[in-house]
Amino acid sequence: MRKSADRVRQSFDYIVIGSGSAGAVLAARLTEDAGVSVLVLEAGGMDRHPLQLMPLAFLKVGESADYNWHYETEPEPGLGGRRIPIGRGRTLGGSSSINALIYSRGNARDYECWAAQGLEGWGYADVLPYFRRLESHWRGAGLYHGADGPIRVTPIEHPDMLFEPLVEAARAAGIPINEDPNGATQDGFSRMETTIGRGRRSSTARAYLYPAMKRPNLVVRTRALTTRILVENRRAVGVEYLQDGAAREARAAREVLLCAGSYNSPQILMLSGIGPPEHLRSFGIEPIHPLPGVGRNLSEHPNFISVYALRERRGFTRHLRLDRATAGVARWFLRHDGAFASNGAAANIFLRTLAGLDRPDVQLTPMPIHNGARLWLPGVTQAPLFCYSIRIGVMHPNSRGWVQLRSADPSAKPRIQLNLYAAKEDLQAMIRGVRACRALFGRSPLREMIERELTPGPEVTADAALEAVIRNSSNHRSHPVGTCRMGTDEDAVVDPQLRLRGIEGLRVVDASVMPEVTGGNTNVPSIMIGEKAADLIRGQRLPRAEVPGADQHAPGAACESRPRASRAAPATSR
Repeated sequence: MRKSADRVRQSFDYIVIGSGSAGAVLAARLTEDAGVSVLVLEAGGMDRHPLQLMPLAFLKVGESADYNWHYETEPEPGLGGRRIPIGRGRTLGGSSSINALIYSRGNARDYECWAAQGLEGWGYADVLPYFRRLESHWRGAGLYHGADGPIRVTPIEHPDMLFEPLVEAARAAGIPINEDPNGATQDGFSRMETTIGRGRRSSTARAYLYPAMKRPNLVVRTRALTTRILVENRRAVGVEYLQDGAAREARAAREVLLCAGSYNSPQILMLSGIGPPEHLRSFGIEPIHPLPGVGRNLSEHPNFISVYALRERRGFTRHLRLDRATAGVARWFLRHDGAFASNGAAANIFLRTLAGLDRPDVQLTPMPIHNGARLWLPGVTQAPLFCYSIRIGVMHPNSRGWVQLRSADPSAKPRIQLNLYAAKEDLQAMIRGVRACRALFGRSPLREMIERELTPGPEVTADAALEAVIRNSSNHRSHPVGTCRMGTDEDAVVDPQLRLRGIEGLRVVDASVMPEVTGGNTNVPSIMIGEKAADLIRGQRLPRAEVPGADQHAPGAACESRPRASRAAPATSR
């Protein structure tokens, strides 16, 4: 970018690019030292949507272009050539400010497999103390949980979740009941836990950044689009960005910390001349540091929704009748409780659908409402569908996608290819997940509550028929990771300290560094990465936890569910 007369230039110790699930954490933790100055650059605006903190309104907030980047994939070969919408937070707190608020750490085995790949300091016993530090858990402090962290964690207990028939059917189906899926074991059926506190969304913006913004050593700039990272003599020294129509520059005396997420972190690196050389040159960007792994290894959970029509007008749909919804919203604003203090999900079910797996390969999320439900009123709108939906996710996909530049314009959306179901094993796991749903909803008392299966439909029984429906209807779980992969090999983008390989003074700190997607939702693991990175930067380390079953695997040990990613590079066409 050319320098202009209106450029503003300032210097800070650290520059944090992105205020999302990890970036807000870094800014808060680093500014605990009054002698350290931090600048946060957020391309979106403030998190001031009138429904921002109302849990059940997350879909409404996410509809707004002011709060969501609204990306989409390239035509997906495994999904019939469809382009799939991608939501990403465009505000303080990033996607933690618009997500579905599900609290899940993944499986302990995920982190043991990271350590087995040579990622020292990332085993389960290493990361558990940071999970404990980030949370104020409703269970209180203990071996697996913390009680005084910024993120509040509470269960969903609303009576219209129809939780009791779910749990009874799970018992009848032989699914173990698990009181704490983030404790000693993940397997089984458990009540939904959320990042909700006192009835309000517990985003990293509200939990970390807002309290830190009272400190004089933290500067937060919104509507500040990073255009490139400045590198001199193989060291990151600052950032160029656009704000209020002006080109600006900020210098970093210590480090630049890239926390823009799995799509925008690789995009910013490539705009800065760091990435696959041929791809950069195709857009007139001179490579300053060849790093072929930037933008590759994209891993995402495939998602499919089974739908069962209810015989009676039960469940959460009743709360969306316009008069009831009006009263429910008013109640939430007055008391921060009631139906609108929920995220609409009843439970988490983690299953191993094949014998011999080392961890669950499928996650089921039952919801007593349709995923596309809207406000309704008898005689005015179309009659609503009273149903139970169940989201099915493949937890450890083998398929890998990529992120590329669309142009050299920093405001252009990146090209994204998820490549869902490129690996046949992922589709087979999804088919097993659909059959597991049928086994659950075929048990009493759920069986008596269900009028019929709507999706895929009772007539769809053969594997080939299920495959067709799944390919035509699947999307993703908004859990992208891996595009700036942490590792010790030549294809890795960052090392186990999250330092960019080959450039000093630059770290990547977000979900893009995960070697593979964790077996659950990715918001809380991203917050953990921010917590751990803050200590890596400060030269600190929490003592390792003493937990049963940790350190089971020597470096290089195989993980049965570990993805087997192809290292083939994506095409470099525009």
